[in-house]
Amino acid sequence: MEEKTIFHVHSYRCKHASQEQEEEYIKKAIELGATKIVFTDHAPFPGNPFLNRMSIKELPEYVTVLQGLKEKYAGILEIKIGLEIEFVPTYREYYQALLDKWDMDILLLGEHFSLLPDGRYTFDIDVPKALAYHRLIESIPEAIETGLFSAVAHPERDFHEDDRWTEKDTEIKKAIFAAALQHHVKMEKNAALLESGGKHQQFWQDIPEQIMMVYGVDAHCPEDIGRRIKLLKTAANE
Repeated sequence: MEEKTIFHVHSYRCKHASQEQEEEYIKKAIELGATKIVFTDHAPFPGNPFLNRMSIKELPEYVTVLQGLKEKYAGILEIKIGLEIEFVPTYREYYQALLDKWDMDILLLGEHFSLLPDGRYTFDIDVPKALAYHRLIESIPEAIETGLFSAVAHPERDFHEDDRWTEKDTEIKKAIFAAALQHHVKMEKNAALLESGGKHQQFWQDIPEQIMMVYGVDAHCPEDIGRRIKLLKTAANE
């Protein structure tokens, strides 16, 4: 666990977080003795086709506000600007623009949905559950292979929650680890999942020793930070 870093922080713009401004998260991080905070709010997409995230018109404000806070807290707290985002192959140029034009410090892969070859999304009501499940987990190593992402948020989240773990799941898990090692991508141990009961733990069994880990608070309000740091410290020492 990178000492004194608060990783994976959202903002009110994602539409499912509390209404505190970014500076409140920064003040909480300083209060807790942190030296770095990494914002990774849910990324917008051009045309706003997806819910539960900032709109595309809010992206400039998000960057401007955090750039201003970087300057304000220089020498006190290092502030990194990033986005948590799903991998949709048709937006490949957009991801590159986020890194180049918008100068994002990090794109955090967070697979909440994926695109099927026929143009449907895994969340579409007419997509069979099994098909959606396998496309979602298969999309993770494919995304890592692009080299666009620095880390994978809650990689175990998309796997089965119960005892239905299959050989196919093991195959995809190995593919994720292999891609992560090749492209130097970190795997996130996510405090929100730990807090909800630590499901999906079979994903973390028998992982290669060389896998780089990052520990994320997944904060949607400032109060999440301190509570979840304690969970992460326990997980980091297990």
